[in-house]
Amino acid sequence: MKRTYHFVQSEGEVLCVLPSGCRVAVPLVSGLFKHASLEQLRPLLHDPAVARKYTILALQKAPWCVLRLFPRCLLEELLEEAALPTGRANALDFLLFRK
Repeated sequence: MKRTYHFVQSEGEVLCVLPSGCRVAVPLVSGLFKHASLEQLRPLLHDPAVARKYTILALQKAPWCVLRLFPRCLLEELLEEAALPTGRANALDFLLFRK
């Protein structure tokens, strides 16, 4: 019996303007917001507050293969705000800030 594994992929990007004035492309990944489909998620992410919450949820729950789709500057900016457990915070700190 063969199994087929489907890895998480981005279904597109949404340009979002953050309160700092920076424009970032946030990837559309199904499953981060439980009750929003990809069609519903696209207009929602134009709001900077929703994009911020979406990115924080990704930092808290998503594997590295999803996080690497996000702009690094956005992840670095929200890392402190995500209130991660120590182990996950250390791992993401290593992955984001390694030289």
